[in-house]
Amino acid sequence: MRTATIEQLPIPATLDAEGGDGFRRSAAVSNAVERGVWGHDDFCTAADERLVMLQPGPDREYVLGVARDDGAIVANARLGFPARDNLQSAFLQIEVLPAYRRRGLGAALLAFAEREVRLRGRTTIMSWSDTAVRDDREAGAVLVPPTGAGSFPAGDASAILALRSGFELVQVDRMSVLHLDRLEGVTQLERDAGRVGASDYEVVAWGGRCPDGLLADYSLLRQRMSTDPPLGGFAQEEERWDAGRIRREEEKSSEGGTSMLVCAARHRATGQLVGHTILERFESRPSVVYQEDTLVLEEHRGHRLGLWLKAANLRRVLTEWRGAERVYTWNAEENTFMLDVNVALGFRPAGRTAGWQKVLPQVRFGEPPGVT
Repeated sequence: MRTATIEQLPIPATLDAEGGDGFRRSAAVSNAVERGVWGHDDFCTAADERLVMLQPGPDREYVLGVARDDGAIVANARLGFPARDNLQSAFLQIEVLPAYRRRGLGAALLAFAEREVRLRGRTTIMSWSDTAVRDDREAGAVLVPPTGAGSFPAGDASAILALRSGFELVQVDRMSVLHLDRLEGVTQLERDAGRVGASDYEVVAWGGRCPDGLLADYSLLRQRMSTDPPLGGFAQEEERWDAGRIRREEEKSSEGGTSMLVCAARHRATGQLVGHTILERFESRPSVVYQEDTLVLEEHRGHRLGLWLKAANLRRVLTEWRGAERVYTWNAEENTFMLDVNVALGFRPAGRTAGWQKVLPQVRFGEPPGVT
């Protein structure tokens, strides 16, 4: 391999604009890496969909770095910078084509990323990496986060890069899949859970756009979702959500070819939304559904609302998204309550996601990097 070059890749407004071809090639690298991890395309994202996701806005800014070998893009570093909250943080994803691993490209892209993080005055980098559950999943050494819940293969290329670069493993998620042709008894589960809370709560549902009258309550639920689930060792602060952010997210999702099904629990006595769950699907891959948020406000837990909402939303998939075949979800291994709910619904383990975090040493004014 010739000496690779690292550069920032401009994120164009459209694929037809200058830089569109480079963005397509970067997206192809991302998809090749996903395909290599999972052995299928369920987590691949079309270039036009990805481009919509990475457009800057009031809530987040993005930076894309790439590694080139003889002009060809062979690795990516995607950075997200929250703009309304968590102003000390940056979110990072590094992707290196399998044939180019263990050649220093990941480390070079990480150095690029850290420069961008420092330029913006950020101190905390959060990142994630995946591995599929296979028959040999227990073979070899594993890493265990401080929570003691879950593990991740120590020999995985992402783990080796992370640990060598000063990242800590702070959480492990279980990725689970539900095959909808094996979804049995969801209606009965919905009824059984509903009987517990029906006297005090009711389920309201919508697709795509939250009704105007529910925006304030829904914003609060989305805000609480950022910190209520177990965070492991992540230095996550509560996000700021309001009606404007909800509408911006909805518009971006629609523009990117995404549809959503939302079920929420409304407290009869107060009329307040006290829980919600979200399912998402891309038009380009109608067979695949992603389970996003599920949250019940702490003061309203103990009424089986989580199971009620998730079962109700899955039943909607069967009637409203008839081409859907499977649903994926992610949960922290220490989140035993939600994992039990998912197992009851028929989800089974399919992968692990390692949550990594690095806190950069602060550099005092006038001192070179690395001097503290």
